[in-house]
Amino acid sequence: MSELALTGGTAAVAGHLHRPWPEITLADRQAIDGVLDRGVLAGPNAPEIRSLEEEYAQYVGVRHCVATNAGTSALHAALAAAGVGPEHEVIVPAYTFVASAFAVAQQGARVVFCDVDEATGNLDATRLEGLITRSTRAIMAVHIHGQPADMDEINAIAARNGVLVVEDSSQAHGTRYRGRRAGGLAHAAGASMNHSKNLPAGEGGLFTTDDEVLALTARRLVLYGEDVIMGQPRQYWSHGLGWNYRGHEMTYALARSQLRRLDSYNERARENADRLTKGLAGLAGIDLPRIAPDRESSFWRYSVRVQPEELGFDGDPRELRDRIVRALSAEGVEAFVWQPQPIPAQPAFRRHMQAWHPRVEAEPLRPWEPSDFPIASRLCDTSFSLGTMRHPLYVQDPELMDLYVVAVRKVLANIPTVMRMD
Repeated sequence: MSELALTGGTAAVAGHLHRPWPEITLADRQAIDGVLDRGVLAGPNAPEIRSLEEEYAQYVGVRHCVATNAGTSALHAALAAAGVGPEHEVIVPAYTFVASAFAVAQQGARVVFCDVDEATGNLDATRLEGLITRSTRAIMAVHIHGQPADMDEINAIAARNGVLVVEDSSQAHGTRYRGRRAGGLAHAAGASMNHSKNLPAGEGGLFTTDDEVLALTARRLVLYGEDVIMGQPRQYWSHGLGWNYRGHEMTYALARSQLRRLDSYNERARENADRLTKGLAGLAGIDLPRIAPDRESSFWRYSVRVQPEELGFDGDPRELRDRIVRALSAEGVEAFVWQPQPIPAQPAFRRHMQAWHPRVEAEPLRPWEPSDFPIASRLCDTSFSLGTMRHPLYVQDPELMDLYVVAVRKVLANIPTVMRMD
């Protein structure tokens, strides 16, 4: 096992040992069959959507849930409910998925990026007050890799400055922060049910809040500006501009079935993460995830950071990181890079006009320097994940984690060979 698979050695991990995600059970299939048998495939008062909204609100510990067709639309609904408009700014972490920022732009507001905490990748609360202006309407807190951000500190800063807080809890379904679940830690929240998430339904979203007015606003945004009351005929009366952000019944039926197993998936992921952390503790060259004692993580990603100086490497850290990922992949480990650059580096946020149509002449890109957001840039340059969208920690056997430990130790022990390989 000492010779790298890259150079002809035996791979540490056999491919057949991985369990695919999402896990689809007989109960899931029966739930979808039930929709088809019923013949009600969509509708604002259809049974699956209403049941999911009630069950997820109860699970999170809030009064209201509005189901949508995607996580991005759920975030858009949260921002609209928070009263965000074209005259406003919204603070968003520089290290997240682009949808967090796109939801702000869809509401016509200006995105103001904030650097993140190096230990967690979450929004750095100590930087917030320096970014708040008279135009700031909201702060978006993203729970990166499934660990809730410092919500008490963020909420306190927001309250002092008269702004609202919106959670992006897409990666953190079911995780607790000081006894409360993600999705119920701010004025409003949006979450994704994309197939990669720990509550997977293919695509779908969930807006949550404790505020009745915010819930009404979100529900109007999702359905053409209409008020739809349970048990009453639809009036087709639009109170304002809205979108068609509804999903369909099969998505919600699958989500309801998966919700019943969510806690067990999170528990398996935490157990597997703990096994990895214990097996890799003290290994020079990498930093392991750090979870604060007052909160949980879903370990949507088990994110590892390469430390080039500890491995005697003084070049571009991305080259070292990418070579390590390649070597681990050859060993049979499911490893990948989640975000290759901070969101403010994206062309969409470096142009005054976001020109996506090929016939529209785009404005030149504004300059971008990694030093603008040094922590987010460093995380993007040095991080990779153990476990992928198709094979996350939620459903893997603990013995597989032991083989991952063997593979990581094997690769790091052979860094000179890894760096020489074409």
